Amino acid sequence: MKNITLLIFFFFLSNLSSSAFAEVKRAKFSNNGQALIVETLDNDLIHFEYSAQKDSDKTSNINTPLYTSPMIYRKSYPGASVYSQNRNVIETSDIQVNVDQNNLCISIFDKVKKAALTTVCPQDLQQDWKGLTLAPEKIENVYGLGQQFKKLGTADGDWLSHGVREEQPKWQEQAHGNGFMPFGSAGMVGNVQFPIMYGLGKNNLNYALFLDNPYKQRWDFTSNPWKVQMWGEQIRFYIMTGKDLPDLRKDYLELVGKPPVPPKKAFGMWVSEFGYKNWNQVKTLRDGLRADKFPVDGFVLDLQWFGGIIKDSPDSRMGALDWDENSNDGNNFEFPNPIKEISDFLQDGIGLVAIEEAYISKNTNTFAPMQAANLLAYKRTNNQCDASKQSATVILKNWFGEAGMVDWSDKAASEWVHENRRFPNLVQKGILGHWTDLGEPEKYDGNACYEGVEVAGVKHNQHRDIHNLYNLFWNQSIYDGYFRHRDKIKRRPFIVTRSGAPGTQRYGAAMWSGDIGSNLDLLATHINSHMHMSFSGIDYYGSDIGGFRREGVPYNENHSGNLQYQNEMYTTWFAHGAWFDVPVRPHTDNSFQTAKRYETSPNLVGYKQINLANLRQRYELTPYYYSLAYRAHLFAEPLIAPLVFYFQNDPVVRNMGNQKLIGKDIMVGAVTKHGEYERDIYLPQGKWVNYHTNQSLTSSGEWIKSFPTYIDGIFRLPTFVRSGTIIPLMHVDAETKNVFGGTSRNDLILKVYPDEKNSQFTLYEDDGSTISYNKNKEPIYQTRTTDITATKSGNIATVTIAKAKGAYKGATQQRNNIVQLIAENAKATSVTVNGTKLPQINNKTEFEAAKTGWYNAGENLILAKSGIQGAQQDKTFKFNLTTIPTTTSINFVCDNAWTNPGETIYVVGNQPQLGNWDTNKAKALSPNVYHEYIYNPPPNHNGPGPKTPKWTSLISGFSPNTSIEWKCVKKLSSGKWQWQTGENNQTQTKNITYSGSTKAKL
Repeated sequence: MKNITLLIFFFFLSNLSSSAFAEVKRAKFSNNGQALIVETLDNDLIHFEYSAQKDSDKTSNINTPLYTSPMIYRKSYPGASVYSQNRNVIETSDIQVNVDQNNLCISIFDKVKKAALTTVCPQDLQQDWKGLTLAPEKIENVYGLGQQFKKLGTADGDWLSHGVREEQPKWQEQAHGNGFMPFGSAGMVGNVQFPIMYGLGKNNLNYALFLDNPYKQRWDFTSNPWKVQMWGEQIRFYIMTGKDLPDLRKDYLELVGKPPVPPKKAFGMWVSEFGYKNWNQVKTLRDGLRADKFPVDGFVLDLQWFGGIIKDSPDSRMGALDWDENSNDGNNFEFPNPIKEISDFLQDGIGLVAIEEAYISKNTNTFAPMQAANLLAYKRTNNQCDASKQSATVILKNWFGEAGMVDWSDKAASEWVHENRRFPNLVQKGILGHWTDLGEPEKYDGNACYEGVEVAGVKHNQHRDIHNLYNLFWNQSIYDGYFRHRDKIKRRPFIVTRSGAPGTQRYGAAMWSGDIGSNLDLLATHINSHMHMSFSGIDYYGSDIGGFRREGVPYNENHSGNLQYQNEMYTTWFAHGAWFDVPVRPHTDNSFQTAKRYETSPNLVGYKQINLANLRQRYELTPYYYSLAYRAHLFAEPLIAPLVFYFQNDPVVRNMGNQKLIGKDIMVGAVTKHGEYERDIYLPQGKWVNYHTNQSLTSSGEWIKSFPTYIDGIFRLPTFVRSGTIIPLMHVDAETKNVFGGTSRNDLILKVYPDEKNSQFTLYEDDGSTISYNKNKEPIYQTRTTDITATKSGNIATVTIAKAKGAYKGATQQRNNIVQLIAENAKATSVTVNGTKLPQINNKTEFEAAKTGWYNAGENLILAKSGIQGAQQDKTFKFNLTTIPTTTSINFVCDNAWTNPGETIYVVGNQPQLGNWDTNKAKALSPNVYHEYIYNPPPNHNGPGPKTPKWTSLISGFSPNTSIEWKCVKKLSSGKWQWQTGENNQTQTKNITYSGSTKAKL
């Protein structure tokens, strides 16, 4: 018979314990030199540890809490309110754990949903490379697990469809987990481990498994059972259950830490490149953006601010973190008078983010004191990490110079860098954010030694012990530094980082996907990565908009100069960044490559007016995004999520990454193909409203075919809003400088989509910059909230703005309240505020000039303003509505529509909207797909996108169920008309607000 022991850490019988005696319980099981500890933290959260240790080992001591890595934030839990154990069966009110005493496999059963979730079994616990197997049971989809690019050219796919989440390709230099790897055409992207797995089945069946293991991992979903393998002496993990995916994500973020609220400026645009050589380059770009009426919040400074780099040289300035103020120091970078220059930028509403590095070149004035204080990674002695012999610094020679490597696991090193470099040179001078680059770490000596981490009294200080925690410690050093100086600097810490681990978000970090190539196929894969990073707890995520490596532009290999695809590529990418990225940060390489300069500023590359329209739309939505940031901080709600997160029982969206939700209510579809002037869009069950046209569509869970991506000649990602949604906006015009506005307009603007069901939104406002802390280093904000409600009953729509609660310094006390009411097939007959009738106004110009009033703006839009009123006053708008006839729209497409200068394409047909066959009243189309690769193709062109120009227009106002005949016509520069030959084109409108597209060739 096998030797089986069961140790139970109780002093009472195996009965249900009452909630009055709730506490964390532990039970230990062992079998043939293997041990399992089950630690019950809550009714829906259980912590496990597998080990190959003896019973007497501290790591398997049932009397002490299980070890948690630096990824874990919450270490104290109340225990289950309902708990029992009957030998090998442990139960709470929510979970049953059945331990097989023959092999220590654990079967997890969800008692609430009455369903088996998985069976977890240990594998190879005696080996360095050990693991777990997971029985799939009835789980059909898996999400999370951090960032790894898998399938080129698609935004879709969960981990079951991807198959394997690799540990890191064996031929890659980074062999310890987090790494930097080539993917697609040109560029490198990040492989970042976040070992949080969400399993999803039918009918809300779900659970999450978080592997609290900082070592290299491999997840394989191609076998049955699934397998996860890893390094590490023990295997520790958490199982979480919950009613739905939002509940699971909230439990996960309570465990590893929720994000603080970023500075408000983080939600604007920050222009970046590698890199600006001097202040004047930044000022020239700023002035150009301002002249072209683009809002901008800041610029990002790369390696040049501290003097740049010299390959393999100890004289490289890498990691110096001193401003290069000298124009005669052998390089062509110059940033004199940083205090004055940064102050001037701030006075002008412009912030700066500065890169910092963990590699310290030997001849900088940073290297010697850090080496003397043993603050750098060091060499082994007799093949051992000897903490008493740290003076032999590891030296790396690479593209950045000849340098040592900061040991961020050493708190003394973290504090030294902050106190002696970051704080005096950056924070005190007014730099608003920190860019922690290369933090995988990108380059390292696998035999290096560090201060390390302590596990149950044992120091773990080899490189593999800290590799995947390296950037986490680095980001923590910034947050902790701000905390230490909280009496001097009230500014919020904000970090842009390339790598990390679970918990990095609690230090104020936003992540981006790496040095991605400039190719729309890569953009699509990045969007899939965003899907899984949202599940992994990263709310602030983005890319190098436009791509870091422009040789990835089709036909621009080796910087050939064939940039016919660049404008469309950049504008498409910028539109996605304006919806999905925080911050909005175009970036590219103008330093490693010198063959050609590439522009990043959206007024200088791409289609300027389209870029401007999409950027202003983003700025207009600042109050909405900022309120979502508060919800992320307070309630762990994702800022941007895939549809499955809120529609988990809809089978259509299970693998869908190409549509995302901004908050819970705005749905945006990705467009990642050249020449994609329309795409199918899926509407989950419910009533939805087109954000750009205000047309309503009711769906039982249906695809809308051939939905246009151009509205009035502007490229717009297809966007729909759930009925009942309330969206706070800010006023944006040509004078808007940044997220704080820049004009005297401080209106509270609400875009409201009233529904028969009561809807509510809480607006969060603060000064956008300051922070204080409690004794646990947790952030505290001075915040004002305003609750807004809306409903529609019969022909009356009501919008109520409750009096504001709370206060902050500088809060607006008096302001105009503007409601943009989107009323389905209706217009207003009267509007009141608190029972007083508002005057009706005739048009937009008069409305803008009036202090108060309302008017029917057309396209289902009614505008009303209250006049200046106090924030501490309740305000109720009532709209009396009358029904107007339903109309529908059609997207008209004229293909093969070649033109010469002075020529334009029109449609003409048998409806008033088409001129009733009168060409003088015909509807002009826009040359939306007439890119340079069409009219001036690259050599031997056989690339993506169409070969002929397409002019399109979404035309509204047609009656449903109507037969339409039409033709494409070209107006020549002479004024004559050239008609499409052949029979008339025919189409039939539908009894819905969008009747699809109709196409013809000239």
